[in-house]
Amino acid sequence: MNARTASPDLDETLAALTIISAPTDTAAQLASEKLRELRGCELHMTHIRTRGNEAGLKHFGINLLSVMK
Repeated sequence: MNARTASPDLDETLAALTIISAPTDTAAQLASEKLRELRGCELHMTHIRTRGNEAGLKHFGINLLSVMK
């Protein structure tokens, strides 16, 4: 998390899910495995996107539709 954001962005959240939680939490492990099924889906974002959000979405092949830059 950088000093400009009040909460972790998607990239940071996914890293925490897969590195910290998934090895010990079966729900987090299942969620991590299911992320691959989102490839090709579209997500509409109504707030200003961050590089971390874009990176996380791009990594999983999720198409971002946004009205703000």
